[in-house]
Amino acid sequence: MFVFGVANGQDWTQQQSGTGSYLYAVSFANTDTGYVAGSEGTILKTIDGGAHWTVQNSDIAYLLKSVFFTDANTGYAVGGGSTGGKILKTTNGGALWTGQFAGTTNYLNSVFFTDSNTGYAVGEYGTIMKTTDGGNLWSSRPSGTFSSLYSVYFTDANTGYAVGGGELILKTVNGGTNWVIQYQGSTSGVLFSVCFPQENVGYAVGESINPMHGTILKTINGGADWTSQESGTGNSLKSVFFTDVNTGYAVGGFGEGIIVKTTDGGTSWIELTSGTSKALYAVYFPKADTGYAVGENGTILKTINGGGVGIYETSDDQTHFKIYPNPASELISVESPVIPGNTRLTVSDLQGRVLKEMEITGLKTQIGIRDLPSGIYFLRVKNAKLVETLKLIKR
Repeated sequence: MFVFGVANGQDWTQQQSGTGSYLYAVSFANTDTGYVAGSEGTILKTIDGGAHWTVQNSDIAYLLKSVFFTDANTGYAVGGGSTGGKILKTTNGGALWTGQFAGTTNYLNSVFFTDSNTGYAVGEYGTIMKTTDGGNLWSSRPSGTFSSLYSVYFTDANTGYAVGGGELILKTVNGGTNWVIQYQGSTSGVLFSVCFPQENVGYAVGESINPMHGTILKTINGGADWTSQESGTGNSLKSVFFTDVNTGYAVGGFGEGIIVKTTDGGTSWIELTSGTSKALYAVYFPKADTGYAVGENGTILKTINGGGVGIYETSDDQTHFKIYPNPASELISVESPVIPGNTRLTVSDLQGRVLKEMEITGLKTQIGIRDLPSGIYFLRVKNAKLVETLKLIKR
């Protein structure tokens, strides 16, 4: 039997944010200088790679959902308040943020600039705004949808993507003048984030319900086709970021901080140990191995080793847990020489949907699988110190 596993120690460490606000966005201008933004107008800055975070004066109290820097000094943050969409700009590295005329009464969820002057912001009810003068003037662009849009990403000056409710994916090839629907999935699903590590290779993540599972879609032809990937989690995914064409991360969660990673271009995703029970809303890597994830109650996590040891394949005598028989038809046993407290076991299908879930405390646990259709499943064992995912074949 072969398994896929991740053994993590302190791969993600908690940073002292100094705030209890919910943090929804993170972006770095360089390897050491970064910003996070969130509820109540919160903007934090670090100049030493997250060792210290200082509060920036946004002079507002509304929700900020996205932050983007075009250079070390110039950045934008977008969100919404009682009077509609909000856009802030700084030209001095966050020391002063000034409000810009957003041109919309709808909340804005994401901002992206293709150069120092040209930028886009997307939000509720299909809102797409564009500026060509560094944010002095923002004008509306027709999206062709009333679905809320949560993320926007451009691969060059003309080609961009936006994702949102109903698992909707829009594309423009003329700098946002026209947007066309490329993909629309389940009406009960949502895509929260999109990222393209290469011109034609991209990923979108979100959630789908009935049953709830983390959604990951991939394209290798510039969005002409999108295929579903096994996310490795039954939890919502809020943000995705790739450091190269093969290595990527997605974060999310509800009641726990979820981080999943791929090192093979999405063929396999494996859950890492985040070390937090707080939901995570955004992830960003300024370097290949150095990354940050932010979320509930001022949570800021940092890794300096690529989030963990990643995905490996090994024989069953090298893992902490064993399952047998495998393949099986009616009953399997899960056995370990030592079971730490609060160890959770889940059985998921290839789409990441959790079909069985239980807590194990003894050295040996038996699970009935007679009700599962024949096929391949993933049995995940998780506690505070490690996550291991074992492949199970049901006859």
